[in-house]
Amino acid sequence: MLVFAVIGTVLILILPLQPIWSVQLSLLEAVAVVTSAWSVGLLARNNPLGWWIGLVGVVTYAIIFYQVKLYADVGIQIFYLITSIQGILIWLKGGEHQTEKPISHLPKSQFIVSAIAFIPSVWGLRTVLIAIQGAAPFWDALTTVGSAIAQLYLMERYVESWYLWIAVDVIYVPLYASRGLYLTSGLYAVFLGMAISGLYHFKALYKQQSQSKI
Repeated sequence: MLVFAVIGTVLILILPLQPIWSVQLSLLEAVAVVTSAWSVGLLARNNPLGWWIGLVGVVTYAIIFYQVKLYADVGIQIFYLITSIQGILIWLKGGEHQTEKPISHLPKSQFIVSAIAFIPSVWGLRTVLIAIQGAAPFWDALTTVGSAIAQLYLMERYVESWYLWIAVDVIYVPLYASRGLYLTSGLYAVFLGMAISGLYHFKALYKQQSQSKI
């Protein structure tokens, strides 16, 4: 939990110093950054509390992304709100006899469905974003669809969810910086590291689960 304390302390210290530099940071973005970092860190450690804390980040980011015209990201925040509540129920009651759901690998059938739906979903969303004059329509659509699929995988505690999170985080870092969301860009660089950690942690837990069944 030290990383969240460090992030929070840094934000508290730098916000009053904004007049001496050209980069403008908002308190709302600071709240979104801290709660989102806390949420992802907990989920990467397989802790269901991350879903609850993430709800705060979801609401604040929906407001922020609307302000900078990343409309697909506003939509994904609403999606996160709904699926986070579902994720809490699935993680805690999605196993046999309503027990905690174990970590598992993505079934081949679900991978095929996701792959088939990916390209037309990105193209369709990009078309909508162009029509409503959204910023960076292709990249916004690509990351939004990728994030939605990753979220659905994470809800089911699939190891493969972290591969997708790694991929979208690599794109999000420069995308948010291009819109002046420097705290958020930095946050997604941290998310990238957390996603890599989550991947290894989920793999290790899955191996432990498999060995315990032998």
